[in-house]
Amino acid sequence: MPISPINLYNKKIILAPLDWGLGHAARCAPLIKQLQQQQNSVVIACTGGQQKFLEQEVSGVEFVSLFGYNMHYAKVLPLWVKILMQLPKLFSVVRKENKWLANYLEKNKTEVVISDNRFGFYNKNVESIFITHQLNVQAPFFEKLINRTNNSFIKKYNVCWVPDYAEEEKRLSGILSTKKSVKNVIFIGPLSRFEKMESQQKKHDVLILLSGPEPQRALLEGKLISAFENTNYKIVLVRGSFSGSSQKIPSNFRAIDVASSQQLQELFNESSKIICRSGYSTLMDLDALNLKALLIPTPGQTEQEYLAIYWQEKFACTYLEQKNISEESIKRFMLS
Repeated sequence: MPISPINLYNKKIILAPLDWGLGHAARCAPLIKQLQQQQNSVVIACTGGQQKFLEQEVSGVEFVSLFGYNMHYAKVLPLWVKILMQLPKLFSVVRKENKWLANYLEKNKTEVVISDNRFGFYNKNVESIFITHQLNVQAPFFEKLINRTNNSFIKKYNVCWVPDYAEEEKRLSGILSTKKSVKNVIFIGPLSRFEKMESQQKKHDVLILLSGPEPQRALLEGKLISAFENTNYKIVLVRGSFSGSSQKIPSNFRAIDVASSQQLQELFNESSKIICRSGYSTLMDLDALNLKALLIPTPGQTEQEYLAIYWQEKFACTYLEQKNISEESIKRFMLS
């Protein structure tokens, strides 16, 4: 029987989330807690920023420092183009993390390796698990080649966990999780830190959740501040970054760098409307809380662009391109 979260007990596990924003670390938090409840010993290999975030989410784990992919993004070029240009660097990091893991396993008894989208975090001598919702990557060019490469990495793992519903009619990731040639796939259900609560009195007109790579995260922050600064709306801005903001925060804004799960749960319940990226971790949170949102995908990130359109069609969210953010478009959303 392929290994799944429900049959992992009394194991020594090392888990590594991808470092592109805090989304991967956030969705690993509930999984880590479940693994701990099943008497597993968990080590988290991550960057300093991820550790800082996870330390406020989980306890009783060991952290080890692991380098990030450190991909660079552009203001103008589409994200997929910029990543394509950095493929040699990406493959180099994958080889480097594979060697890092081999060295770690030589010195530390470990039975299971779990990688959340880190392609090189596997080892043939232990049970190696890959977590992703992207079995069928969407790309404007070279899609077949990209998917062959993606699948070739996934096949190096013993099993692939997909954090989504097994039932197609409930599927949050749409065609992204279509199996195609990938075998040994287990749908483990969505991963979210939150649970639906009874509705509370609304204290905020809008909750803005920012996430993802720079400089696009900061560009979106600036656009939304400009769109709301001359209004009377009460805004809570969760910046999703530990680096301080260089932008002036208007008086109708309350800014938080990174919110804890408890704090964010309260903000969700106390806010009338939500604006966020269409990153998959955020969408799983919306599903858990049964909430709708204005979805603004990261420009050029084809996964988020697909998910924003899919969620508008299937889950009644609203899709808005970043370039179309204005006082007028925001006004229409607020009045909807």
